[in-house]
Amino acid sequence: MKKIIIRILVIVLVVLSPILYLAGTFVFTGPMPDDEFQQQLPTIVKNLEVKMDGEGEETIVMIHGYPDSLELWDKQVEYLKQDYRIARFTLPGFELEDNGQRPDYNIQQIRMIMDAFIESLDRDKVTVLAHDWGASYASHYLAKNDLVDRLILLDIGSYGNEKSPSINVKYTFALALAWVLPEFLGEKLTLFTAENILKLEQNVDANKKVANLRSDARMTYPYWHLWNAILSKDLPQRVAVEDFGTPFLFIYGKDKNVWFHGKEWLQQVVDLNKGQVEVVPGGHWFMESSADLVNQTVDDWIRAN
Repeated sequence: MKKIIIRILVIVLVVLSPILYLAGTFVFTGPMPDDEFQQQLPTIVKNLEVKMDGEGEETIVMIHGYPDSLELWDKQVEYLKQDYRIARFTLPGFELEDNGQRPDYNIQQIRMIMDAFIESLDRDKVTVLAHDWGASYASHYLAKNDLVDRLILLDIGSYGNEKSPSINVKYTFALALAWVLPEFLGEKLTLFTAENILKLEQNVDANKKVANLRSDARMTYPYWHLWNAILSKDLPQRVAVEDFGTPFLFIYGKDKNVWFHGKEWLQQVVDLNKGQVEVVPGGHWFMESSADLVNQTVDDWIRAN
Protein backbone atom coordinates (compact mmCIF):
# COMPACT_ATOMS: atom_id res chain seq x y z
CA MET A 1 0.00 0.00 0.00
CA LYS A 2 2.82 2.37 0.91
CA LYS A 3 4.54 1.77 -2.45
CA ILE A 4 1.30 2.50 -4.30
CA ILE A 5 0.90 5.81 -2.45
CA ILE A 6 4.50 6.77 -3.23
CA ARG A 7 4.02 5.94 -6.90
CA ILE A 8 0.84 8.00 -7.03
CA LEU A 9 2.61 10.95 -5.40
CA VAL A 10 5.49 10.68 -7.89
CA ILE A 11 3.07 10.63 -10.83
CA VAL A 12 1.18 13.62 -9.43
CA LEU A 13 4.43 15.56 -8.93
CA VAL A 14 5.57 14.76 -12.49
CA VAL A 15 2.25 15.87 -13.93
CA LEU A 16 2.08 19.02 -11.82
CA SER A 17 5.77 19.97 -12.01
CA PRO A 18 5.40 22.26 -15.07
CA ILE A 19 2.46 24.03 -13.41
CA LEU A 20 4.33 24.34 -10.11
CA TYR A 21 7.41 25.61 -11.95
CA LEU A 22 5.45 28.31 -13.75
CA ALA A 23 3.50 29.27 -10.63
CA GLY A 24 6.71 29.57 -8.65
CA THR A 25 8.32 31.62 -11.38
CA PHE A 26 5.32 33.94 -11.52
CA VAL A 27 5.46 34.49 -7.76
CA PHE A 28 9.19 34.79 -7.27
CA THR A 29 10.41 36.24 -10.57
CA GLY A 30 10.00 39.96 -10.90
CA PRO A 31 11.69 43.14 -11.97
CA MET A 32 14.23 44.99 -9.87
CA PRO A 33 12.53 46.59 -6.83
CA ASP A 34 11.60 50.22 -7.51
CA ASP A 35 13.91 51.77 -4.92
CA GLU A 36 16.89 49.78 -6.20
CA PHE A 37 15.92 50.58 -9.79
CA GLN A 38 15.86 54.32 -9.10
CA GLN A 39 19.34 54.11 -7.60
CA GLN A 40 20.64 52.13 -10.57
CA LEU A 41 18.89 54.19 -13.28
CA PRO A 42 21.82 56.52 -14.11
CA THR A 43 24.14 53.51 -14.47
CA ILE A 44 21.57 51.62 -16.56
CA VAL A 45 21.30 54.55 -18.99
CA LYS A 46 25.07 55.00 -19.07
CA ASN A 47 25.53 51.34 -20.03
CA LEU A 48 22.99 51.35 -22.88
CA GLU A 49 24.31 50.50 -26.34
CA VAL A 50 23.97 53.87 -28.10
CA LYS A 51 24.72 55.33 -31.53
CA MET A 52 24.61 59.02 -32.40
CA ASP A 53 24.54 60.32 -35.98
CA GLY A 54 24.01 63.66 -37.70
CA GLU A 55 24.43 67.23 -36.55
CA GLY A 56 21.00 68.74 -37.15
CA GLU A 57 19.33 71.15 -34.77
CA GLU A 58 16.37 68.80 -34.27
CA THR A 59 16.81 65.41 -32.65
CA ILE A 60 15.07 62.14 -33.47
CA VAL A 61 15.20 59.32 -30.90
CA MET A 62 14.67 55.87 -32.45
CA ILE A 63 13.43 52.94 -30.35
CA HIS A 64 13.18 49.40 -31.74
CA GLY A 65 11.16 46.41 -30.59
CA TYR A 66 11.29 42.61 -30.53
CA PRO A 67 13.50 40.89 -31.62
CA ASP A 68 15.61 43.74 -33.00
CA SER A 69 18.33 46.17 -31.92
CA LEU A 70 19.36 49.69 -32.87
CA GLU A 71 20.59 48.35 -36.22
CA LEU A 72 16.93 48.11 -37.27
CA TRP A 73 17.06 51.83 -38.11
CA ASP A 74 20.15 51.83 -40.37
CA LYS A 75 18.19 52.82 -43.51
CA GLN A 76 16.33 55.59 -41.70
CA VAL A 77 19.53 56.95 -40.17
CA GLU A 78 21.33 57.01 -43.51
CA TYR A 79 18.55 59.19 -44.95
CA LEU A 80 17.65 61.40 -42.00
CA LYS A 81 21.10 62.11 -40.59
CA GLN A 82 21.66 64.73 -43.29
CA ASP A 83 19.18 67.06 -41.55
CA TYR A 84 18.68 65.71 -38.04
CA ARG A 85 20.61 64.56 -35.05
CA ILE A 86 19.77 60.86 -34.57
CA ALA A 87 19.98 59.19 -31.17
CA ARG A 88 19.20 55.48 -30.98
CA PHE A 89 19.77 52.84 -28.35
CA THR A 90 19.30 49.10 -27.95
CA LEU A 91 16.82 47.94 -25.37
CA PRO A 92 18.56 46.22 -22.43
CA GLY A 93 19.17 42.57 -23.24
CA PHE A 94 18.57 42.99 -26.98
CA GLU A 95 22.20 43.60 -27.99
CA LEU A 96 23.42 41.60 -30.99
CA GLU A 97 26.30 40.28 -28.90
CA ASP A 98 25.10 38.38 -25.86
CA ASN A 99 26.94 39.82 -22.87
CA GLY A 100 25.54 37.20 -20.51
CA GLN A 101 23.29 39.64 -18.67
CA ARG A 102 19.55 39.08 -18.37
CA PRO A 103 17.82 42.42 -17.70
CA ASP A 104 14.31 42.02 -16.36
CA TYR A 105 12.71 45.48 -16.45
CA ASN A 106 8.96 45.84 -16.50
CA ILE A 107 6.98 48.19 -18.75
CA GLN A 108 7.10 51.14 -16.35
CA GLN A 109 10.84 50.74 -15.81
CA ILE A 110 11.65 50.63 -19.51
CA ARG A 111 9.64 53.82 -19.92
CA MET A 112 11.69 55.44 -17.16
CA ILE A 113 14.89 54.32 -18.91
CA MET A 114 13.62 55.97 -22.12
CA ASP A 115 12.78 59.17 -20.26
CA ALA A 116 16.20 59.26 -18.60
CA PHE A 117 17.96 58.60 -21.92
CA ILE A 118 16.10 61.46 -23.58
CA GLU A 119 16.89 63.77 -20.66
CA SER A 120 20.57 62.84 -20.99
CA LEU A 121 20.59 64.21 -24.55
CA ASP A 122 20.19 67.73 -23.13
CA ARG A 123 17.74 68.85 -25.81
CA ASP A 124 14.65 70.95 -25.17
CA LYS A 125 12.46 68.62 -27.21
CA VAL A 126 12.89 65.50 -29.32
CA THR A 127 10.89 63.55 -31.88
CA VAL A 128 10.44 59.87 -31.00
CA LEU A 129 10.23 57.25 -33.78
CA ALA A 130 9.38 53.80 -32.45
CA HIS A 131 8.42 50.33 -33.68
CA ASP A 132 6.89 47.22 -32.12
CA TRP A 133 7.64 47.10 -28.36
CA GLY A 134 9.41 50.42 -28.74
CA ALA A 135 6.10 51.87 -29.95
CA SER A 136 4.23 50.26 -27.08
CA TYR A 137 6.67 51.76 -24.58
CA ALA A 138 6.62 55.14 -26.33
CA SER A 139 2.82 55.32 -26.43
CA HIS A 140 2.79 57.13 -23.09
CA TYR A 141 4.28 60.12 -24.91
CA LEU A 142 0.90 60.55 -26.58
CA ALA A 143 -0.04 62.46 -23.45
CA LYS A 144 1.42 65.94 -23.58
CA ASN A 145 4.80 66.01 -21.85
CA ASP A 146 7.98 68.03 -21.49
CA LEU A 147 10.26 65.62 -23.35
CA VAL A 148 8.67 64.83 -26.70
CA ASP A 149 7.10 67.27 -29.16
CA ARG A 150 6.36 64.73 -31.93
CA LEU A 151 5.64 61.01 -31.86
CA ILE A 152 5.80 58.53 -34.74
CA LEU A 153 4.62 54.98 -34.03
CA LEU A 154 5.18 52.21 -36.57
CA ASP A 155 2.72 49.31 -36.86
CA ILE A 156 1.80 49.11 -33.16
CA GLY A 157 -1.24 51.05 -32.06
CA SER A 158 -4.06 50.21 -29.66
CA TYR A 159 -7.18 48.10 -29.62
CA GLY A 160 -8.99 50.58 -27.39
CA ASN A 161 -12.20 48.86 -26.26
CA GLU A 162 -11.90 46.15 -28.89
CA LYS A 163 -10.93 42.62 -27.96
CA SER A 164 -7.46 41.59 -29.08
CA PRO A 165 -7.41 38.86 -31.75
CA SER A 166 -6.90 35.39 -30.33
CA ILE A 167 -3.67 34.91 -32.25
CA ASN A 168 -2.18 37.94 -30.44
CA VAL A 169 -3.10 36.37 -27.10
CA LYS A 170 -1.54 33.04 -28.14
CA TYR A 171 1.78 34.35 -29.44
CA THR A 172 2.36 36.82 -26.61
CA PHE A 173 1.67 34.12 -24.01
CA ALA A 174 4.02 31.69 -25.77
CA LEU A 175 6.82 34.26 -25.81
CA ALA A 176 6.15 35.06 -22.15
CA LEU A 177 6.56 31.37 -21.39
CA ALA A 178 9.82 31.28 -23.36
CA TRP A 179 11.32 33.77 -20.89
CA VAL A 180 10.96 31.47 -17.89
CA LEU A 181 12.02 28.21 -19.55
CA PRO A 182 15.62 26.99 -19.60
CA GLU A 183 17.35 28.90 -22.40
CA PHE A 184 17.60 26.07 -24.93
CA LEU A 185 13.88 25.32 -24.52
CA GLY A 186 13.01 29.02 -24.61
CA GLU A 187 14.84 29.37 -27.91
CA LYS A 188 12.95 26.44 -29.41
CA LEU A 189 9.67 27.93 -28.24
CA THR A 190 10.42 31.33 -29.81
CA LEU A 191 11.08 29.63 -33.14
CA PHE A 192 7.97 27.46 -32.79
CA THR A 193 5.94 30.59 -32.03
CA ALA A 194 7.24 32.40 -35.11
CA GLU A 195 6.77 29.46 -37.46
CA ASN A 196 3.64 27.73 -36.17
CA ILE A 197 1.62 30.23 -34.11
CA LEU A 198 2.27 33.53 -35.85
CA LYS A 199 3.23 31.89 -39.16
CA LEU A 200 5.58 34.83 -39.58
CA GLU A 201 6.29 34.71 -43.30
CA GLN A 202 2.65 34.10 -44.24
CA ASN A 203 0.83 36.36 -41.75
CA VAL A 204 3.23 39.02 -40.48
CA ASP A 205 5.92 39.87 -43.03
CA ALA A 206 6.78 38.01 -46.22
CA ASN A 207 10.21 39.67 -46.21
CA LYS A 208 11.13 38.35 -42.77
CA LYS A 209 12.35 34.77 -42.74
CA VAL A 210 12.03 32.55 -39.68
CA ALA A 211 15.48 31.15 -40.41
CA ASN A 212 16.95 34.64 -39.97
CA LEU A 213 14.96 35.51 -36.86
CA ARG A 214 16.85 36.16 -33.64
CA SER A 215 15.51 33.38 -31.45
CA ASP A 216 17.32 34.12 -28.19
CA ALA A 217 14.70 33.99 -25.42
CA ARG A 218 16.61 36.59 -23.38
CA MET A 219 14.67 39.17 -25.43
CA THR A 220 11.19 37.93 -24.52
CA TYR A 221 11.03 39.48 -21.05
CA PRO A 222 8.64 42.25 -22.24
CA TYR A 223 6.06 39.54 -22.95
CA TRP A 224 6.60 38.01 -19.51
CA HIS A 225 5.97 41.36 -17.86
CA LEU A 226 2.98 41.98 -20.11
CA TRP A 227 1.33 38.80 -18.92
CA ASN A 228 2.51 39.34 -15.36
CA ALA A 229 0.74 42.71 -15.45
CA ILE A 230 -2.38 41.23 -17.08
CA LEU A 231 -2.72 38.43 -14.53
CA SER A 232 -2.03 40.75 -11.60
CA LYS A 233 -4.40 43.38 -13.06
CA ASP A 234 -1.60 45.93 -13.04
CA LEU A 235 -1.34 46.60 -16.78
CA PRO A 236 -0.48 50.26 -17.52
CA GLN A 237 -3.41 51.92 -19.25
CA ARG A 238 -2.90 53.27 -22.73
CA VAL A 239 -3.55 56.97 -23.26
CA ALA A 240 -7.12 57.52 -24.42
CA VAL A 241 -7.37 59.02 -27.91
CA GLU A 242 -9.21 62.08 -26.62
CA ASP A 243 -6.26 62.74 -24.29
CA PHE A 244 -3.61 62.72 -27.05
CA GLY A 245 -1.62 65.93 -26.68
CA THR A 246 1.43 65.27 -28.86
CA PRO A 247 1.52 65.63 -32.67
CA PHE A 248 1.23 62.02 -33.77
CA LEU A 249 1.93 60.03 -36.93
CA PHE A 250 0.91 56.38 -37.18
CA ILE A 251 2.25 54.28 -40.06
CA TYR A 252 1.34 50.66 -40.61
CA GLY A 253 2.07 48.01 -43.22
CA LYS A 254 -0.88 46.76 -45.26
CA ASP A 255 0.53 43.43 -46.43
CA LYS A 256 -0.12 41.20 -43.43
CA ASN A 257 -2.89 39.13 -41.86
CA VAL A 258 -2.05 39.79 -38.21
CA TRP A 259 -2.84 43.30 -37.01
CA PHE A 260 -1.49 45.19 -34.01
CA HIS A 261 -4.14 47.89 -33.79
CA GLY A 262 -7.90 48.02 -33.85
CA LYS A 263 -10.10 49.53 -36.57
CA GLU A 264 -12.17 51.47 -34.04
CA TRP A 265 -9.04 52.99 -32.48
CA LEU A 266 -7.73 53.98 -35.90
CA GLN A 267 -11.05 55.55 -36.86
CA GLN A 268 -11.15 57.45 -33.58
CA VAL A 269 -7.69 58.89 -34.19
CA VAL A 270 -8.87 60.19 -37.56
CA ASP A 271 -12.34 61.35 -36.46
CA LEU A 272 -10.99 63.30 -33.49
CA ASN A 273 -8.15 64.72 -35.62
CA LYS A 274 -5.61 63.47 -33.08
CA GLY A 275 -3.05 62.22 -35.56
CA GLN A 276 -2.13 61.42 -39.12
CA VAL A 277 -2.40 57.86 -40.42
CA GLU A 278 -0.39 56.49 -43.35
CA VAL A 279 -0.57 53.03 -44.92
CA VAL A 280 2.48 51.67 -46.74
CA PRO A 281 3.37 48.49 -48.65
CA GLY A 282 4.99 45.78 -46.57
CA GLY A 283 4.47 43.74 -43.44
CA HIS A 284 5.48 44.41 -39.86
CA TRP A 285 9.04 45.46 -40.77
CA PHE A 286 8.08 47.81 -43.59
CA MET A 287 10.72 50.34 -42.50
CA GLU A 288 13.21 47.92 -44.06
CA SER A 289 11.31 46.71 -47.12
CA SER A 290 9.76 50.11 -47.97
CA ALA A 291 12.56 52.24 -46.57
CA ASP A 292 12.51 55.03 -49.18
CA LEU A 293 8.78 55.63 -48.79
CA VAL A 294 8.94 55.51 -45.00
CA ASN A 295 11.91 57.88 -44.89
CA GLN A 296 10.21 60.42 -47.11
CA THR A 297 6.92 60.13 -45.20
CA VAL A 298 8.63 60.66 -41.85
CA ASP A 299 10.70 63.58 -43.12
CA ASP A 300 7.71 65.30 -44.73
CA TRP A 301 5.59 64.93 -41.62
CA ILE A 302 8.27 66.27 -39.28
CA ARG A 303 8.77 69.31 -41.49
CA ALA A 304 5.01 69.93 -41.61
CA ASN A 305 4.59 69.62 -37.85
